[in-house]
Amino acid sequence: MKLALPEPTGHLLLENVTALAPGGPKPVLRGISINIPPGSAVALVGPSAAGKSSLARVLTGIWPAVSGTVRFDGADLAHWNPEDIGKHIGYLPQDIELFSGTIAENIARFSQCRDEQIIEAAGLAGVHDMIQKMPEGYNTQIGDGGQRQRIGLARALFGLPCVIVLDEPNSNLDGAGEEALVDAFAELKNKSVLLLLLRTR
Repeated sequence: MKLALPEPTGHLLLENVTALAPGGPKPVLRGISINIPPGSAVALVGPSAAGKSSLARVLTGIWPAVSGTVRFDGADLAHWNPEDIGKHIGYLPQDIELFSGTIAENIARFSQCRDEQIIEAAGLAGVHDMIQKMPEGYNTQIGDGGQRQRIGLARALFGLPCVIVLDEPNSNLDGAGEEALVDAFAELKNKSVLLLLLRTR
């Protein structure tokens, strides 16, 4: 069993990281070094297939680095218990995978928590009012389309993690969703490391 590390502040450090896609023959990232201090907001902008989503997967521990080190508050990401580190990283991927269950369960990542935490995350993502208008409210089963994008954002913000990685968070959003996203950024300022991965138009 791995030692439980102290509560992190969100300092991200990549040291000469090279990574492969699972089963891939060639590196998708090579020699990447980034130092992001706590409370920062950073946007990485580039075209499709530039490696932004690959970087997000490495930063969140979904893909391991084949060389170099990803450090979270100075500790190698591999030294953290997956259950512990998961609470401190919020991630909104491009292709959102929500699970069979209610909106509340998905926002809470199917964890045991207080109802207030779910409502707080939904409020930050600007979806509380939208959810309240649904026939079953937070007990509504997950649907499709832009709703998934906004519920996925609420899930990423759940528990106010100290690192939040958003991969093209404005895709599939309507005007209200875009406005809620901007409001969420303002609310999170100086509370979390905010890493935005955006595609050039």
